[in-house]
Amino acid sequence: MTRDLPTHHRATDPGGYVGSFGSVTWVHCPQCNKAARKGRGGVSCAHCGHRTIHSKMPRPDRWALPRKRHPVCEQCDQELPHRPAPTAHTVDGELRMTIICPHCDHKADYPAVRASSPQSRPPYEPLRRFLETQVAGETLWVNNLAHLDAIEQWIGAAVRERGDRPGLTMMARLPRWMKASTNREKVLRGLANLRERAQRAGIDE
Repeated sequence: MTRDLPTHHRATDPGGYVGSFGSVTWVHCPQCNKAARKGRGGVSCAHCGHRTIHSKMPRPDRWALPRKRHPVCEQCDQELPHRPAPTAHTVDGELRMTIICPHCDHKADYPAVRASSPQSRPPYEPLRRFLETQVAGETLWVNNLAHLDAIEQWIGAAVRERGDRPGLTMMARLPRWMKASTNREKVLRGLANLRERAQRAGIDE
């Protein structure tokens, strides 16, 4: 749902660039695909515990493969992915790895074997933003709730005024399709959908 904004409110460009709005970017966790925080300290996921250091691969000794070629979820009996992941650890002398079932989200440890880290990949791969959707054939995205609030305030305004710091601010650089009056309601609905998605995912900033 949209925030309760005045029907014909005025908005003043707050200035600043994209990075001025909020301190994190919400991305898809590379391990469980749920919402994860990406900040200066790297990526951290509260759902599966996955953590990375920005611009570095996870530790090489953490990579493992399921021991069975066709592992099955102990909860729903659906087949689990058989691919290397940086979740290896030892339990009572046995190598185990944590796998989250893509079918039922059940998280468990399974017998594993050592695997090589995928060194062929670049040291850092951009992660997909979690808060994005399609509007009018274009991609609408925000990094976080502060970013969403600012854009919603600006797009929903009947009158938009330049602020104290004119120039190539974030608002000035918004694409034309977002600022077009013919797309206003579509963009606001898209932002409302992103707000609802954030709420469902437990995003709080």
